[in-house]
Amino acid sequence: MTRAHTTAQLFSRWIHGKPKNTQLAYERDIRHFAAFLSQASPQQVTLNDLDLHALSLDDLQLFMDYMESKGLAPSTRNRRMSAIKSFLGFAHKVGYITVNVGVAMELLSLENRLAERILSETQVTMMIALESGQRDKLLLKTLYYTGARVSEVCNLIWRDVHPNRDSGQISLFGKGGKGRVVRIPASLYQELEQFRANASIDAPVFPSQKGNKGLQRDRIHEIVRAAGERIGIKGVSPHWLRHAHASHSLERNAPIHLVQQTLGHSSIATTSKYLHAKPNDSSGMYLPS
Repeated sequence: MTRAHTTAQLFSRWIHGKPKNTQLAYERDIRHFAAFLSQASPQQVTLNDLDLHALSLDDLQLFMDYMESKGLAPSTRNRRMSAIKSFLGFAHKVGYITVNVGVAMELLSLENRLAERILSETQVTMMIALESGQRDKLLLKTLYYTGARVSEVCNLIWRDVHPNRDSGQISLFGKGGKGRVVRIPASLYQELEQFRANASIDAPVFPSQKGNKGLQRDRIHEIVRAAGERIGIKGVSPHWLRHAHASHSLERNAPIHLVQQTLGHSSIATTSKYLHAKPNDSSGMYLPS
């Protein structure tokens, strides 16, 4: 049983102990659902606008239809619905609701479309070359050469960027606060240092227009999407550059365990999805520079 009396209180108990990025992701997904039901924007609603007691299976199915009408990718629709189903499951488990309508809601059956989201080396090179802004060009390069997740790049500060013999290295902090160090080509390290100028070690590597804060994930998505559209590809996301890093480095004979370490995969089975060729440096060192 729970002493929670509101949806927000229940949500707080549900995410307790989860990594910060996971908490934020779950809140975004639940707020999108609340916004749909309230016919408002996610910024205009609170978690308490979502009445779990009044939910029906129809609400869940209509939300899935709505997301499809907005052109959201099947994986995005499934992710949001998975968050809702998990939250409802928790609410039922602790006795906050008596009926869990999420049990009857099935997720979409997804085909393995990973290959469709892997850019070629030429496409990545063109995306970078056609980006005119220095910050955004370096952002694209960093995403590609490190294989970093968006959240990891959002949090980058200059303290995380160091020389490493004849190249450079970047410290990334991923899921669950796990850290890893990724080597980058000397050319990228030198460009980053030139871009840094006199910025302090605690300043963001990729500052927003205000300068004192790093780029937010939505803005990074916009930058990458625009770079993809310049070469005629719609829907490119930062994760596509992560996919490209894995695929290209494996094709260039980077050891699979090295790619696993560089990307921060907990299981080598995840990395194996990118194998297109044969499977001590980070794998970014195998990419063209």
